Amino acid sequence: MKLMLRARQQGHMGLAKWISARMQLKYGVFISEKSNISPSLKLKHPVGVVIGEGVTVGEKVVVYQNVTIGGARMGDSSSNSYPSVGRNTVIFAGAVLAGKINVGENCIIGANAVVLDDVPDGCTAVGVPARVIHKPAQAQEEG
Repeated sequence: MKLMLRARQQGHMGLAKWISARMQLKYGVFISEKSNISPSLKLKHPVGVVIGEGVTVGEKVVVYQNVTIGGARMGDSSSNSYPSVGRNTVIFAGAVLAGKINVGENCIIGANAVVLDDVPDGCTAVGVPARVIHKPAQAQEEG
């Protein structure tokens, strides 16, 4: 994946597309060459991961198997309606992040959660649809 990001940064989009296609064949992973991903992204079990073209992923994010991060409907690429994931976030197996949402820094997204709304910094989100079950102490006092 780092090779794909480096190729894209150097303007070799054809090579980036080829690497993306190769990852899809070998691992069953689709990561769009148009996504904005930090090189520190860790795919713990790189099977069935899908990251769409407008997605932004911050530093030190960990993604487990069968996670989908992308637009919620056809045509989202033209309206830039893709998720943004903050630094130090962990997304567990089977989670789906869809639509124009922001997942804050230091968050945990539970296994099989379907996140359709923003998740504040330092929170844990679980369920279908996802709900925030843990807020940091400072956020609990404010709200």
